[in-house]
Parts: sequence; structure tokens; C-alpha cells
Amino acid sequence: MTDSAIAARLREARINAGYETVMEACEAFGFKYATYAGHENGSRGVKADSLKRYATAFRVPIEWLLTGAQTALKPSHREAITTIPIYDIRASAGPGAMAEDGEPIGYQPYRQQELSRITRTAEDNLAVIRVAGDSMEPTLANADQVLVDRSVRKVGRDGIYIIALEDDLLVKRCQVDLQTRHIIVKSDNPAYETMTVTDAERMDVLGRVIWIGRVLG
Repeated sequence: MTDSAIAARLREARINAGYETVMEACEAFGFKYATYAGHENGSRGVKADSLKRYATAFRVPIEWLLTGAQTALKPSHREAITTIPIYDIRASAGPGAMAEDGEPIGYQPYRQQELSRITRTAEDNLAVIRVAGDSMEPTLANADQVLVDRSVRKVGRDGIYIIALEDDLLVKRCQVDLQTRHIIVKSDNPAYETMTVTDAERMDVLGRVIWIGRVLG
């Protein structure tokens, strides 16, 4: 849809949220600059799903962006935003995927207030990794994003961990057998077998999953 009034309200929402320039908003929320700028200046049509994303980011009603049918926006203070790197390595929830280090392919924005409720670890320890496979369904689905605390390098309390096991990078539910001290590696999908790791040197713990981002199909 192309509507100069929608573009004007989008600009108003950005400024009201505390982002003086288009670039600031794009960097904070991971918007593509050319796409967002075109939506805001009215030179490019904008789809409903993009408007929903903008409404969520700027914390305004989607109905107001579409029609203006809401009370006037009140000035607000910009919330502190931090960005967490997204790596192009997929933690496989199925048969496994080779673990490859590399530069981040993007950044996921989080409100710092929200992030502080999730974890107390330093931001440098956090990374976002995408899940592939179905072995952790229904907890994790294919293409879900997980926020990982990379400072956790061993299985302590029961939880979901990113592990490197025999050249495979996996996301699995892990727990310690209190009698043998072996690591029990489980899938939430009952179609997959449970593994027991008896040799700690076979498995590296790369982090603990502390937040799940769900993809809605």
C-alpha cells in the first residue's frame, strides 16, 4: 500500500520514539535503510507485515499507523537498545550441522530493560543462533532463533545447551546423571533417541539457551 498519510505517521512514530534520524532507527531495529526510508518518505509501498514490525518497534498501535484512528501520540523517552550479533552457524535440532565460526551476519535488537530481565551476563557473552531441524519440537521449531549465553561452558543445571559433539553443532536438552556424572543428551521430540556422553572430552559446551524466538508460519 502507498499512502502519504501512512508515511507521515510512520515518521511521527519514529521521532516520538526518540529516533531523530532514519539511520538511528534502522541501526537500532535492524531495518534495511533503503526499504525503511522509502516507506517513510512515501516513495515505496509498504506491506501490512512491515507496518506491524514498525508498530512494534516504535510502540504505537498498528491501527493508528494504518488509519490515524487513535488518540494523538504522547512524547516518549527512547528506551535503551542493545544489539546482539547473529551468527551464520545453525545449531541443529535434528541430524547435526558442522560448526563454523565467522563474522556475524546481522544484529538482533533487544531493549536493555528486557534483556536485564532475561540474564545478568555481560552482553559480550551473548549471541543469537538459528535452529535447524525438528528434534526439539515442540519446544523449538525449525528456524527458531535462540539467545545463547556463551559464558556457560559446562552442563550444570538441567537446561537447553548448544553443544559440539563429534563435529556436529547441536541444540539439546542436557542434564548430569548424579550417580555416574555422565551427561544425558535428550531431544524433546520422542522420535529421537536419548544419548549418554560418558567421555567429557567428546563434547564441548558452547553456551546455554536462555531465550527462544518463535517463528510463526
